[in-house]
This record gives sequence, C-alpha cells and structure tokens, in this order.
Amino acid sequence: MDFKKKTKRMDFSVLGSKGQIWVQQFWSYNYTTKGGATAWTSKEKKDFHKEIERVIRKAWNGKFVLSVSGTSDFANYFKDKPFVVKFDIDPKTSGAHWKVTAVKVPKGKFNGSVVNWGKQEMTLDTEDTVEVNKGGGKGVKQSGAAHEFGHAIGNSKHSPAGHGDEYKSSSAFKDHKKSIMHSGMTIKKRHADYLVIELNKMIPDTTFSVKSVK
Repeated sequence: MDFKKKTKRMDFSVLGSKGQIWVQQFWSYNYTTKGGATAWTSKEKKDFHKEIERVIRKAWNGKFVLSVSGTSDFANYFKDKPFVVKFDIDPKTSGAHWKVTAVKVPKGKFNGSVVNWGKQEMTLDTEDTVEVNKGGGKGVKQSGAAHEFGHAIGNSKHSPAGHGDEYKSSSAFKDHKKSIMHSGMTIKKRHADYLVIELNKMIPDTTFSVKSVK
C-alpha cells in the first residue's frame, strides 16, 4: 500500500511495505560569490550539494516516528506499525520546488542565510555546513543548512504550521535553545507539524501523528 503526493514545496511518498515516509525536494541552484571568494568550479558545485544533503540527512533523517489511525483499510492494517520519515534533496535545473542561491564565501566568513516560504526561495552559503556556536549555550552548536531546511519543510511563520525562528523573542519556544529551529540541533515533535498536515490530506479516513522523535 503505497501513496504519493506532489506539492509546491515538496513531494511525499508513503511506502507502507517499508514503513517509511519519504519527503523529497528538488532544488535549482544559482551560484554566486561574496567577500573575495574565488569563482565556483564544477567540482565545488557538486561537492556543495553533496555536503548540504549530508548535513540535512544527518540532522533530520529518521528522527520523526509517525503512527497512523483512522477507519481506512490502510489505517487498520498499519495501526500498530511505525512510519519513519526520511528526506531526499536533489538538484534540478527546471521545475524545482525551490530556487537556491548558493553563496561562496571565504572560510570562516558569514553571509546570512534565509528561506522565503512564499516565494519558494532560499539562500545558503558555503559555511552553512559547518556547526558553530550560535548562542545556544556551552557545547551547543548548529549548522545553518540544517536550520534553514527546517524552514523549507514547514517551520515557517508563513506556513500553515505557523512555527518560525524559535530564537525570536516573540516565539513561544524562545527558551528552547537546543532546538534546531533555535540555536542547536535537537528535533522536536512540533517540527513535523507541517509534514503531518500534508500527510493527512493524502489518504481518506487516515490520520498520521508524531509518535516519537529519535
């Protein structure tokens, strides 16, 4: 029992036989430089995407464990079986979910990364794969790519889930400094809220919910 759904910002695949839910995004890159960085080489472009995907998968893959309920045949069959959420990001020259500006900066420098939920655009720099202390406390570090990806999967104040940056004073979670949407790398159940909203539109009479976070 497998189901698939395409949306503006990501595609969903529910693989009942494997107990997996795959969330896939296609990214279209525009490469720029800043601060005197040398021009991008073809190898650097490929390596950048590989490193971004590695960081994102390390942070997010397999963390959400979902359960299913409802009156559908699918829900009845899988009611006692967990579903693990995994993520895939692939480059695509046209028809991508997201337009990504990749900024090459000198090592140790900073550009300022951002995700625009409404326009389906994001900006990342070459230092976003490095974990650094962002004020989350002693020993608490974060990679910018992992944090920004959190926005791209629905942790945005402009998405139906309504969660944005948790380090802002207006956030209900401003004290959760170790959270990946604050200054750390810890995943919380709420970080899957948008994914669950979309999943619950896929199969009639079927409801997904976050059972646990690994």
